[in-house]
Formats: sequence, structure tokens, C-alpha cells
Amino acid sequence: MKKVLAICLAMVMTLSMCISALAAPGGFMSSPSGKPAPIVVSITSANKDCTAKLVITPYGERATLSDALRALLEKAYSEIVGIDDVTKLNADLAKLVADKNLDSSKIAVDQLFDIHVTGCDTHEGHTDFDIVLDAEMLSRFVGLLHMNKDGVWELVADAEVVNNEEHLKFSIDSFSPFAIVINTGEVEDPDTGDSNAIYLYAGLMAVSAVALAFLVFKSKKQRA
Repeated sequence: MKKVLAICLAMVMTLSMCISALAAPGGFMSSPSGKPAPIVVSITSANKDCTAKLVITPYGERATLSDALRALLEKAYSEIVGIDDVTKLNADLAKLVADKNLDSSKIAVDQLFDIHVTGCDTHEGHTDFDIVLDAEMLSRFVGLLHMNKDGVWELVADAEVVNNEEHLKFSIDSFSPFAIVINTGEVEDPDTGDSNAIYLYAGLMAVSAVALAFLVFKSKKQRA
């Protein structure tokens, strides 16, 4: 009996976690854990002798980062997930949204990822890099946010979508967390079956809860 109860409890806990993962949290359009990293199209260093290579790590793979980089990425996540209006993260982003006459309640983060460089032992620091990325939802691009080493959000001023909305181009001189901000106002949710999955999980949770209650009742009755 105890084994059956343990299995039922495990099912309920697992399914509740699945539903939480499917939900769009806070200032995110959807859970960032399943989002793939943007693809590097090109990177050009202002210092021609620099041999650094760009490493992009999505939030879902943060465990592969160093402790310091992971901590900063998790800080970025906690600030986004805990906010009701993404434009509150940065005054320049708020002004950009206002200037474009966009509804701030429809502004969300589509992707959160870390950028850092590796493979360069020549320089203690690096100068500007011109970067071009292939990323999702660029047709709804609003801005690119960067969390600096002090944990403060900055708007990447020159970030722009190029090549018929296929690539994101920008210049940076520091790294770590970046967040692609989009306008969800006219975005229709893709028919991925996620909503059906939520109903299925909810149904399974209900069945498990009923089964658990029945077993508890039966166990008490047998002991009476």
C-alpha cells in the first residue's frame, strides 16, 4: 500500500512540474528552458589579432557554465520572471517601446542566453565585437537587453534585424546574459499541441489525486 501511495504522489508531483514548465512565466513569452541558443552567423573583432571564439549558451543549458556566469544568468532569469512589465527592466527600453507606440503589456522576452568568448590567451580584455546571429521571432524584434557585470540591464543601442528579418546584428564590448525582447501583440501561438498536453496532464493529475484519495480511504477503512 505504501508503495502505491508513493507512486501516486510521484505522478502528481511530476505532472505538476510539467505543467509549470509549459506555462509562460513572468516577463517571458514562454519558458526559456526549452529555447535553443541563437546560431552565430559571424563575429568580427576590432582587434584583428584576437583569436577569440564566441560561445552562446541558452538558459536551459546554464549548468555547463562556470559558477560566476551561471549565477549572473540565473539573476537575469529571476528578474525577468518576477516582473509584470519587461520595460521596467531598463529606461531606454521603456522609451523605445513608447516611441514606437507599442503596448508595454505585450512586450516579452523570447530568448535568454549567455555570450562569452574563449580561445584567446593574447588579451586580458577585448574591444568591440560585431556579431550577427540567427535567432527566432526576429520579425517581432523590439530590442536587445544585456546585463552587465554589475547586474544592471542595458539596451544594446545598435541592435537591428537585417537580411529580411533573418539575422540580428549588434556590437558589444562586454559579455554575459542577453535577452531578445519582442512584441507579442500580433503573435499567434503556434499550434504545437502544448495546450492539449496541459489538458492531458491536468486530467492525469486529477485521476492520480482521486486514486490517491481512494487508497487512503480504503486503507483507513481496513484498519477500522
